[in-house]
Amino acid sequence: MIDDFFRAVGFLTILPCPERSGTVEDFGRISGWFPVVGAVLGVMLWLAAFFLNYIFPFFVVSGLTVMLWAFLTRGFHLDGLADTFDGIGGGFDRESRLAIMKDSRLGTFGGVSISAMLLLKIAALAGTRRLFPALLLAPVLGRWAILFAMKFFPSARPGGMGDTFRKGCGKNQVKLSSIFVFWAIVLSTGYHGLPLLLLIPAAALLFSRWLRSLLGGLTGDSYGAVCEIGELLVLLFFAIDIEFRIHFF
Repeated sequence: MIDDFFRAVGFLTILPCPERSGTVEDFGRISGWFPVVGAVLGVMLWLAAFFLNYIFPFFVVSGLTVMLWAFLTRGFHLDGLADTFDGIGGGFDRESRLAIMKDSRLGTFGGVSISAMLLLKIAALAGTRRLFPALLLAPVLGRWAILFAMKFFPSARPGGMGDTFRKGCGKNQVKLSSIFVFWAIVLSTGYHGLPLLLLIPAAALLFSRWLRSLLGGLTGDSYGAVCEIGELLVLLFFAIDIEFRIHFF
């Protein structure tokens, strides 16, 4: 079990760990650990923001934290986001979209999607009033969202890396990770964050359904896009302010 956790850490981050290799079956079952790896990232990001806040204004802290976020994950899911939107924006049918997504070069749609995602994350993080739960839960729930995309939608590329993870993502992975997510929310926010238990799966399922309509299924890149959108939604959730502080007239 602990080997699977380290494999998940090695797959999703640049953090040094004793286990990075494994068989296809090994990598097929580590998806249940994804939210736990997200929690490790979240704590690291919060600690970085906590200490940076003694040196810089908070908007700068927000930018540096998001930059560290991308570095610790090797831009893994950002790359999937870019490839997904390059394919959607540049292709005209299923085959052409999938071909573009497999191309490692960054296109216009991919560049815009990465830029927009980073800017929105920085702005949302700078606007949050609850930094710890925002930074803890965004990586947790973003990776939890991937499991819904894996479990309930077919693969667009049978035999690919994404398909390997999809086949290994069973009921146990979804169930156990959901229990972890529930307690992560309750312990960090009380009942304030419970709407996220509905918001994130709903967003993951709707976005995945849209991707399936365009691609015939999902790929590993699609999972990266689902994760990034899930993370952004969590940050936006904690940035919600019902008081209108800007007066335009």
